[in-house]
Amino acid sequence: MYEMCAGSEKPGEALVWHVMAKPATTTLCGQRLAHRVEAPKAQRAAHCPDCMASFAKLMTATT
Repeated sequence: MYEMCAGSEKPGEALVWHVMAKPATTTLCGQRLAHRVEAPKAQRAAHCPDCMASFAKLMTATT
């Protein structure tokens, strides 16, 4: 299972929505989020393009 977590795109940059597996400690793009941002503060944030590309690959992969 995956969840969306708001955090900086890169340290000190704008907020984006990252994808993270529930038991993982890093996002799909490989970032560790120092702290989670409350969703209302990130309502208009974009999605992390690297996380979304990785998630698309996971969802279309055949097992």
